Amino acid sequence: MNHLFIDTSTSYCSLNVNVKNELVYSKFWKSNNNHSEELYENFSKTKNYLNELDYVGVLLGPGGFNSIRIGISFAMSIILSKDIKIIGIPTHLVQAVDHIESKKNIISVINCGKNITSWAKFKNGLIEPSEIGIEEVNNFDGENYCGEIKGYNENPRVYTKILKSADLLINKFGFNNPEDILPIYSKKPSISKPKQAYKIFEDKGE
Repeated sequence: MNHLFIDTSTSYCSLNVNVKNELVYSKFWKSNNNHSEELYENFSKTKNYLNELDYVGVLLGPGGFNSIRIGISFAMSIILSKDIKIIGIPTHLVQAVDHIESKKNIISVINCGKNITSWAKFKNGLIEPSEIGIEEVNNFDGENYCGEIKGYNENPRVYTKILKSADLLINKFGFNNPEDILPIYSKKPSISKPKQAYKIFEDKGE
């Protein structure tokens, strides 16, 4: 099936278009925190293929709080305007998919910004992680880890891994409904307590 994959999970970004089993456009870049502008600039080079797409795949995170939402919003605008299907793909799954396929236990690592590192442990070939967590340092290194590990500078989520992950999810669960495409954050967004002014109104029943 013809598809477009969007990954803006972290500073490692990519855009891939496959038409008739040929990768007609593939771009990887390291973002300078301008995900929206950079994504649009690269996307503009794929417009000639949009009418041929059967579905869009977008990586859901964890990753950067704003960067994840940019990728999802972009994907949603395409599928709603073109009336095509969508699949949401967890970023940890993409990084670990080769190890999952070979049933090797592995820990996927993602840099989420602000000194926060998300990790997910995969065991026994299952596509759902057995454990997840966050750390304030990134000292993950060695053969037991994959993804954005310490000192890694290449693309941790190449096209073949994204495609393999998408195929796994589509074959197991089918495509997603648009309303089910939700970001996966390393931790819940913080919500501050109401200021005193609002508390006064609540006390008065207004």
